Amino acid sequence: MDGELTPELCDQLEAHLARCGACRRLVDLEVAFRETYVERLRPDPAPEPVRERVATLLRGLGEGRRAGRGWRRVERLAVCAGAVLLLVVGLGAGIALQSYTGTRTSLAELADAAVEQHQKLVRDLLPPDIKDVSPKVAEEWFKKRLAFNVSLPELKTERLHFLGGRISHLREIEVAALEYRVDGNNVSLFIIPEEAYRQLRLNDKPRFKVVSHRGYDVVIWRSQGAGYTLVSEIGDRACLMCHAPEEKLEPLPRPSAHL
Repeated sequence: MDGELTPELCDQLEAHLARCGACRRLVDLEVAFRETYVERLRPDPAPEPVRERVATLLRGLGEGRRAGRGWRRVERLAVCAGAVLLLVVGLGAGIALQSYTGTRTSLAELADAAVEQHQKLVRDLLPPDIKDVSPKVAEEWFKKRLAFNVSLPELKTERLHFLGGRISHLREIEVAALEYRVDGNNVSLFIIPEEAYRQLRLNDKPRFKVVSHRGYDVVIWRSQGAGYTLVSEIGDRACLMCHAPEEKLEPLPRPSAHL
């Protein structure tokens, strides 16, 4: 927190966060973003010689010297120097803020769009373009219609069933939208172009980035020249889509600074 709460309110907040996992994850995510983007991208102060010169000139303006031709020139220089200093600081802050909010907004928009599409797929509001086929047949179908690498996971367990897929859009990004059922639960997998994934500007580690959004777990990662977004309500069990039950899985992290 920023220290704006009274000790009593802080105690109440901590007590609530200790009981509410969803709120705790949101707070962790907010703190992580501040540490990674706000602090790291805070603009550097103007060089000391520049600040001293501007301060000296501005102090002279208040000494009430007789305004002559030479002094008016000094005044103009002081005003110009002050304006340049403010411009440099403002541009630096603007670039830092744009970088921070841009990354956060892009990731939030992707998660929101993926959850919305998942809900429509589950409710049959978006009918599949292809169904009742094996993942390999579906993979070839998508490769003929999308201009990026589409690789569907094999069905490695009877607990996993491929229902179908369609060409869809997440925030104007053309994607392969795939429907699965894992242990009777609906799971959606969206394969996006690698370029669209790169625009999220995510760190390489951890490999899997997790966002909790509207009650769903959204897992985002990159593999084989494409980005993957997995949406479910069953946490780690959704990983059966890409891993056999006996495989040792990389633990899914909590929302962290790597987002």
